[in-house]
Amino acid sequence: MLDIKFRSGFVSCQSNKQCNAMKQNDKHQVESFLAQKHIAVVGYSRNPQKFGYQVFDMLKTKGYQVYPVNPTGGLTHTGEQLFSSVSSLPEWVKAALIVLKPDITNTVIKEASEKKLTHIWVQQMSENLATMEILKQSQMVYVVNRCIFMHANPSGFHKFHRWLVGLFGRLPQ
Repeated sequence: MLDIKFRSGFVSCQSNKQCNAMKQNDKHQVESFLAQKHIAVVGYSRNPQKFGYQVFDMLKTKGYQVYPVNPTGGLTHTGEQLFSSVSSLPEWVKAALIVLKPDITNTVIKEASEKKLTHIWVQQMSENLATMEILKQSQMVYVVNRCIFMHANPSGFHKFHRWLVGLFGRLPQ
């Protein structure tokens, strides 16, 4: 029995191969998620210092149709409708990026599965010990423990960070 460390604790796996599969997301999974044109950002914030705000803006800049999810409802900083839950998203939205505290993430994953979303990206540090098991039981394509800024046509610091991660062989393959 081997253990791999996630931010929220350790997960046990049977072999090096299984551990590597849990740590590394397949390049196909990342590319498949990024090929979606309609992406919900679950954990959107109106605070420009928060990740949910920044990733919403970045995805819009990259040409994605972005659907912000926050239970407070109302409008975004750009005047767009906020969706109160994953369940309230339009039917054509099939992908969600989760940028929440780990204790909320798994509930959102289950809601996304019930809504028949096909792709989930759990932003690094939004996962906990049960996240992988829940995702494995779903039918969704998923990416876990990765930063979307490094993979969605990165620029600036994130482009350099992607290069550095690639230099050390830690990009999805």
